[in-house]
Amino acid sequence: MFLSTLTTVTALVLFVGQFFLQYFFSTRQAKWPGFILPAVCVLFGAVYALNATTVPAAIAAFLLGGGLPFVLHFALYKLGRTRLEKKNRDRIEKMNIQDL
Repeated sequence: MFLSTLTTVTALVLFVGQFFLQYFFSTRQAKWPGFILPAVCVLFGAVYALNATTVPAAIAAFLLGGGLPFVLHFALYKLGRTRLEKKNRDRIEKMNIQDL
């Protein structure tokens, strides 16, 4: 009982944690860390698709194994970059006001 609960909690933490990690990477000054997890999702999707036996199974494997997580990670990337750009724009505007 304890082992199955521990496994479930660990899987849930890893599943939810990846989205927090993606948002954290997306809000860094450098752009490339935010592309790490979406790229991993695409690679996983490609591996799943290459292991499928039929074309419909390959399409489903790619979409479920990499496509859907890629869309979620990329949406978090865009959200984080938008908030970072707004924060930078506000900081520059504040500096411009202080210069006057």
